[in-house]
Amino acid sequence: MKITKSSLLFAPLLTISLNGMDFQATFGLHDFMVNNIKTDGYPAHIKDGTSHTFGVDAGIWIRHTTPSDINFLAKAEVFLDRDKDELDEDHIPVWFDFLVDVDGPMYKINERNRLLWYVLIDNKQNTVSCIEREIRQHIGVGWEFHTQKFKVALNTYLGFYYIEIDDDTPKQRGYTRMELDDGEASNAFELETSYSFTQDWSIYAKAKRYSANAGFEELETNYELLLSYSGENFLVEHSTLNLNIKNVQYNFDRFNVHSDLTALPWDNDTLIKVYLSMPIDF
Repeated sequence: MKITKSSLLFAPLLTISLNGMDFQATFGLHDFMVNNIKTDGYPAHIKDGTSHTFGVDAGIWIRHTTPSDINFLAKAEVFLDRDKDELDEDHIPVWFDFLVDVDGPMYKINERNRLLWYVLIDNKQNTVSCIEREIRQHIGVGWEFHTQKFKVALNTYLGFYYIEIDDDTPKQRGYTRMELDDGEASNAFELETSYSFTQDWSIYAKAKRYSANAGFEELETNYELLLSYSGENFLVEHSTLNLNIKNVQYNFDRFNVHSDLTALPWDNDTLIKVYLSMPIDF
């Protein structure tokens, strides 16, 4: 790699940034579940009902808070699955989830109420449920109420939503690749809350609905629940044990252009994770 003058100028800034950031690694087990499968016989190898795909996962999280109270969060996760149900016959059983989430103070109403701004970029690729690619890029504003143990926030976003369905299963149901992706201006509304039961136990919950700007057609609804335990010196010093459940309800109506069969014989997926997070020192 060629070292330029500009890279030498930025090296001290990079060192300062790395020293101020909190790095964490995660390792866990998961079940990727798809409910209410109704194939109508196509494809024949997929059974109606519920599919469970178990696997292992790992990731890296980066957190940082600036002196001006701007919070930065980035994550990259990889999932390795035991894909026995083959909801997508040609699926490579490795998929990815990426996130960049930035927020900062906009206006302080009083000691417990404030307004915030947000930047949110979310991307996942190659899931078992035939989501080939999903990209959501939004900016938003929100209201937050917080006490020492409790927080609730209402947030609204504007941005861009893109989703592509893998074509292997849909083509057996009469669909072509050209009919299986969609990108458009979108908005989102989010309700999130958290509560710390004790110094060690905490819970976080979130509901989020994405809609198209044109006609406010529902695109997707997300639900998330996170239960965390971070007892002193638990397994690894400063580590946290987490149970995370993420449910996604998709609206595929805009893809279902053939009257006899829908593009996919399901419209949901649920990721259930149990994982350990631990700090990384550089």
